[in-house]
Amino acid sequence: MTTLRCLVLAMTLALAACATVSSQVVELNPAQKHPPTQNVEVLLQKPTRAHIDIALIESRGASEAEMLNDARDKAKGLGADAIVKLETERVYHEPVAVYDPWFDPFYWGHYRQRPFPPFPQPWGPYRYVGGGFSYLLKALAIRYGDTPR
Repeated sequence: MTTLRCLVLAMTLALAACATVSSQVVELNPAQKHPPTQNVEVLLQKPTRAHIDIALIESRGASEAEMLNDARDKAKGLGADAIVKLETERVYHEPVAVYDPWFDPFYWGHYRQRPFPPFPQPWGPYRYVGGGFSYLLKALAIRYGDTPR
């Protein structure tokens, strides 16, 4: 039974780590409300046909495809017919040094009795965690002006 619980916990943590997209929506005219739509297309440039700008959508995540899908879901709720990809930005995050007292000689001085002292690390009591790239997507949710409603 404990193996099953550990497996369920590991799967829950793995799924929680996959949900890495966060979005913010700014409606351009909050007084106008539109019914939700079923299909939202992704455009790389503004269309030539008549349209109304509904909202700006900003998504942060690990991949561009996940961010576009998340922006599409947000646009469906706003009643948009399409989203226009305005800008994609790649942001670098530096690694962060974290203090680990287990490897600090002042922490395990002569007064502390241990059977084996910790293995000395060449970089000292600090560990570097994190770092890497994330992406920022800016999109515009639009609604076509000539569609009958």
